[in-house]
Amino acid sequence: MVCFLHRRGGKEAVMRKIFLIGLAGWLTGSWGAVAAAQEKTVVDTAKAPVVLETMRVGDDTVPVVDLEEVRVIPRPRFRTRREYRRYSRYVRNVKKVYPYAKFTARLLNEMEQHLDSLHTEREKKAYIRQVEKELKAKYSDVIWNMTFSQGKILIKLIDRETGMTSYEIIDRMKGAFNAGFWQAVARLFGSNLKMKFDPEGEDRVLNQIVLMIEYGMI
Repeated sequence: MVCFLHRRGGKEAVMRKIFLIGLAGWLTGSWGAVAAAQEKTVVDTAKAPVVLETMRVGDDTVPVVDLEEVRVIPRPRFRTRREYRRYSRYVRNVKKVYPYAKFTARLLNEMEQHLDSLHTEREKKAYIRQVEKELKAKYSDVIWNMTFSQGKILIKLIDRETGMTSYEIIDRMKGAFNAGFWQAVARLFGSNLKMKFDPEGEDRVLNQIVLMIEYGMI
């Protein structure tokens, strides 16, 4: 955040300068010294001088202070207790499956890096089968015990975290036939592996919940 002071005459200019000096003193007391830059000015405090980055605006020298990010997430409002309970259940479902979406993103990145180091299709297929076997042994019970709603949320979050739909991931790792097969199975149960994450549309609330999880707000 940069505070600009424009040169004006009379009392207005004096008051603006006093305000900026007070603001800079408060900010530096809260955030400490800012990283050194081209031009410096020293502001005396009761304890020790604090070095601030400055910039020239016309004939004036003004302080430049970086402020921490301010996160603004609208608070949900509920017309009935039923809406509140539905939202609370939705939050619990998101918190349950979100770690698996993050894990999928990390695993996919690791797999792609390892696959790039392999030279033959045979080695790549063997590696994918090995990873698949390990995942089934470790996570099959978790996946099968997810509810239908949790599964749909997971499909959306995988796209959010990886930039790829579940269908595209299966297609890349196991081929079009396997991707088509599992898509057909998903459609039988009313789901869709090709679902994409839409943070500005139908997934706006889901995205807000994920942001609150990431920021440690819930």
